[in-house]
Amino acid sequence: MASKQQMHPLLVSDNLINERGLMVFDDIHQMPIYHEPYIAPFFTVSLNVQGWVRAEYDMRPVRFQAHDIAIVHANHTLYAHESSADYHAILLAISPRMEQEMKSLTPSHFVGFYHYVLQPDFHLTDEQTENVVRLLLLLKSISESETQGREMILKGLLHILATLLQDYRRENGKEDSPLSPRQELFIRFHQAIVEHFRESREVRFYADLSCLTPKHFSTIIKQQTGINASDWISNYVMIQAKALLRHQQQLTVQQIAIRLGFPDQAAFSRYFKANEGVSPTEFREK
Repeated sequence: MASKQQMHPLLVSDNLINERGLMVFDDIHQMPIYHEPYIAPFFTVSLNVQGWVRAEYDMRPVRFQAHDIAIVHANHTLYAHESSADYHAILLAISPRMEQEMKSLTPSHFVGFYHYVLQPDFHLTDEQTENVVRLLLLLKSISESETQGREMILKGLLHILATLLQDYRRENGKEDSPLSPRQELFIRFHQAIVEHFRESREVRFYADLSCLTPKHFSTIIKQQTGINASDWISNYVMIQAKALLRHQQQLTVQQIAIRLGFPDQAAFSRYFKANEGVSPTEFREK
């Protein structure tokens, strides 16, 4: 059974993040946290203070250098492969409740963050990095305190951070043009997978949601992302399945199959083996 030390800090601390609204982890010095993809459970801001990390974001290769900042929306996939010996990052995790409240208070700032779904990172200057580090550490201090009006202060600081990052993005040449219809289609498709993967794992289902034929829908997704629509679906399902098999040892394979929306263990096992090459039981025993 995987220990907490082997799991990503966002997964270990999920209850605290939800309770406090946000948490800042300023001591991330080693990647990968564990050796498999995981689906980010929270809206996350990650600042590479120094060093580098080679990873995959939504099945696409990325490399984050010192002073890169990355914003990852909840339910997107990360897989860290390798990091430098001097790697140091600061992570800010925002709970779904806090994220929704911030979107309601300052929609122009947080809606703008949808551009990060397509390109999660950009580079900061030395001065910009110092400013962001100070703000993240202030968020950490306030989030861990019992200060009266703590949540109101946190929301104010998040508003400042969102404004600052948008300004820095423009200053550093990352002007955000309006999303194209194809970009918007992909964002809707990904959100539909998150909401409906237990209900359907067929491309036709998701194409119907967009009132497109499966062929046309698949062509747009492949042209926009370089990845087949069917692979987006199966990748999401498989990461959920592997996480349950690896980290929820108290659940039987049958219980996991039902939790993932399969009619029975046999159907789940066929799907898992077709995508992974081994059965769920064999994967769990590795």
